[in-house]
Amino acid sequence: MKPAGLAAKRLVERVKVFEFNLFYNEHDALTIKQGEAARWVDELHLCEATRTFRGQARASSGLQADDFLRIHQFDGDRFHPEYKWGLSRYAPFFRRKDMARKNETMQRNAVHDLIRPGDDDIVILADVDEIIDSRHAEAIVAAAREHGIVSIRLRHTFFFLNLFSTRFHEAWPGSPPDYAYRVFVMTGAYFNTMRRTSDRLRRLGEWNRLGGEVHLMDGYRGTHHSWLGDAETAFTKLKSYAHRTEEHDPDLVDAASGEITLARLAQAISKGRSLFPGDHLEQRAPADAALLPFVADNPDKFSHLMMEAA
Repeated sequence: MKPAGLAAKRLVERVKVFEFNLFYNEHDALTIKQGEAARWVDELHLCEATRTFRGQARASSGLQADDFLRIHQFDGDRFHPEYKWGLSRYAPFFRRKDMARKNETMQRNAVHDLIRPGDDDIVILADVDEIIDSRHAEAIVAAAREHGIVSIRLRHTFFFLNLFSTRFHEAWPGSPPDYAYRVFVMTGAYFNTMRRTSDRLRRLGEWNRLGGEVHLMDGYRGTHHSWLGDAETAFTKLKSYAHRTEEHDPDLVDAASGEITLARLAQAISKGRSLFPGDHLEQRAPADAALLPFVADNPDKFSHLMMEAA
């Protein structure tokens, strides 16, 4: 059952809130996302492909859809191969090109075929581990109605709910601070007439090129709980997603194989070290971790995701 407040207002206004996310077995993040979204979102859409971004076959997560959680299977056979040789605008002008980014683009843009909002509805575009704090729902909806589209700032954690990234935008030069311009909230009218695809909006946000175009709300309005789970969970994701090995901390890479190893990744997680060079992780006490409401209301459910003091 939906809580009172914003949900009741939407019922009167006959509008809906849709949220669309990519999904790749981030079950812990999804549990938190569902808990927060259920307080104000009408339909939570997940798009999971039958192949990883790198073209490897994968089984379905087995998630069960209902009126709130909508599951979309994306045909991974449409993906490009992991690599191909082709022309490049950069030297040496003919090289092996990583296709995983293009595969991610295809899946992210599936939103344009999967939801049909009315002009007065609200659409949220995010990743499953980018979680809006439900206490800000009304303010975010109001801002989206005023501006057509808005983005929000997110706190950023790694591996644990209380292990915070403090320099991620320095690890990715040119990216906006406070993990801004990744989550976008817009009216249905804006979504239905977007001049760009969802993926293009995302890329421009990551490159910090939307500051003069998309209103950024003040203060933190949610948390990016990245890479939640144990080393095996993170290792499986690393092998499947679009970032290249050389973008990560070189200490994770085995010199003999040139690949990131599970043992080195597990060691980094145990020491609270980021996957990315230039970043710094800071462990905070649970009382200082600015927990999302659903996490704070269910401490026993998420105790395994709190990093213990050394």
